[in-house]
Amino acid sequence: MTPSNTLAGKTPRMTFRSLFTALTALTAALLLSLHANPAAAQTQDGANAAPRELVFTILSAEGQAESGPLWEPLLNDLQREIGVPVRPIFATNYSVLVEAMRANQAQIGWFSALPAVQAIDRSNAQVIARIVDPEGKDSYTSTLIVKKGSGITVDDVARCGKRYDFGLGDAQSTSGTLAPMTYFFGPRGITPSECFATVRSANHQANSFSVANGQIDVATSNSVNTIFLRRNNPAIADQIETIWESPPIPESGILLRRDLPEGLKAKIREFFVTYGQGAGPGSERQRQVMDGLNYSQFRAADDSYLDPIREMKADQARREGRASEVAPPKRAMSVKDWAPFAVIGALALLALLANLIPSRASGPVEAGEIPPPPVKSLGAKTLDLLLWGGFAVMLIAAFNKVDLPNIVNLFSNSENIRNYGRDFLNPDFSQWRLLVEQMWLTVQIALWGTFLAVFLAVPLSLMASRNMAPGWIVWPVRRVMDLLRSIPDLVIGTLFIVAVGLGPLAGVLAIALNTAGVLAKLFSEAVESIDRGPVDGVKATGAGRLHEIVWGVIPQVAPLWTSFALYRFESNSRAATVLGLIGAGGIGQALFENLQAFNYRTVSTIAIIIVVAVTLIDTLSQIMRKRLL
Repeated sequence: MTPSNTLAGKTPRMTFRSLFTALTALTAALLLSLHANPAAAQTQDGANAAPRELVFTILSAEGQAESGPLWEPLLNDLQREIGVPVRPIFATNYSVLVEAMRANQAQIGWFSALPAVQAIDRSNAQVIARIVDPEGKDSYTSTLIVKKGSGITVDDVARCGKRYDFGLGDAQSTSGTLAPMTYFFGPRGITPSECFATVRSANHQANSFSVANGQIDVATSNSVNTIFLRRNNPAIADQIETIWESPPIPESGILLRRDLPEGLKAKIREFFVTYGQGAGPGSERQRQVMDGLNYSQFRAADDSYLDPIREMKADQARREGRASEVAPPKRAMSVKDWAPFAVIGALALLALLANLIPSRASGPVEAGEIPPPPVKSLGAKTLDLLLWGGFAVMLIAAFNKVDLPNIVNLFSNSENIRNYGRDFLNPDFSQWRLLVEQMWLTVQIALWGTFLAVFLAVPLSLMASRNMAPGWIVWPVRRVMDLLRSIPDLVIGTLFIVAVGLGPLAGVLAIALNTAGVLAKLFSEAVESIDRGPVDGVKATGAGRLHEIVWGVIPQVAPLWTSFALYRFESNSRAATVLGLIGAGGIGQALFENLQAFNYRTVSTIAIIIVVAVTLIDTLSQIMRKRLL
């Protein structure tokens, strides 16, 4: 439905009072949602004052569902010991945890070695303890793993030749990226992107499952992940073998912000270094908690224990510096590369020349005579050829680029699809309460994001409407709207995480900006299609510009504006799930955690919850539109 079809020759049924009532109801719903999920108090009453709550970040490849029960007893003990509530945050992304501590949205956390260095350098953090494994070692190793029986050796990997699909770790992972680049690829002068057929980045558990399932050939992992798989997923561990192991790497550590009160920091340090080390029933219970985490103790440490990591980073920087000096020249474009553009260019030139030829005018039509069908000029026909021919050329040129020939694998790998479908059609509802709570948070993110977007879009749309604003205002405002629409939600969300820290607020702001750009365009098109009569009538009474907008414009466009806003709310409820990938919370975070862990039964449950939620939102939107329009 277009604005002109809706407004032309029809008196709007929505009055300004009904619009005000609708906005009041929406505001009440938003305040209710805010009350339902109050932000945890993390601020301090003054410099070095005791915080009302500590947020403990945990990097977890397995996700909250599996790691939560392992960490919960320890954090409960910490809370009792220091007398301050401790709330955990689980995430699969190193960077967002570092930024959360930088924004003081987290004050203490478990970090592997490289992110720990980043937290010290960027987030005002300090080391208080390091991990010791059950064998008494405070170090671990990076590994390269392959599917057992594949026959792939270290020498095969080092030969490159773009034969294998490779799984690299997170860019901030010590054992997943830094160590293999320092000890394996760097000394051999290998760049993974040039060595392998494809390179994907994921956490250790996801890479291990992918190797075991034959989705990738080689991947980075570490000795800790090997133990975890052996204990929790022995069937997967039995399908994997290690072909390379790095020198020892410093184990993970416990870090906290330097600006916490000194007395509190001393209590936290004392808690960790003595946990599970005494005698008696209490210490025995603590040792059982440590066994679940696969630790034997937390050994006292300071920032200097990470010096080997800094040396690895420095070595990597030196290697990259030398590589940049002898970088090979870029490959010149071949005939295959520029041929499609040459064809399209020739068609464009032909269309331009043909349109210079004057069109032949048809003779007059006698009364009662059926006019002949319109005849396209040569220029018009050539333009059609340009459009449809260019479209065909681009399709053909992109055939191999998008890997379309491999569509046959859809049928040759039918067993894999059946296995996936078997799990997906057998949902696991054991965690449904937690998942429903996360879906509700996702809806709240979408609700607030849409609400803020509407109030941004209204003034932008009025300034971008040619019948309401002069051209020197319309053009720059429309470019701002283009910018807001063009930047993906994930990019905006990541920027806001840097600004406001980890949590739903980053998701709300990302959705608000992107949606504001979309709604402002739709709102402005509705404004440009209004009937000038009511506006002129209000103007004739001597009213000002604001009154013209309030009484002459808004009553005409309010039905469409409401419809557009409700539709975007429905769309944002789906879009907000993606923001879980960057730590914005909600059902999206659980979705990506379970996808990376290949827990397709839980993924199926999440999909069902999302479908039900979106359906309910759509039904509610239809009811509201009928009531308001």
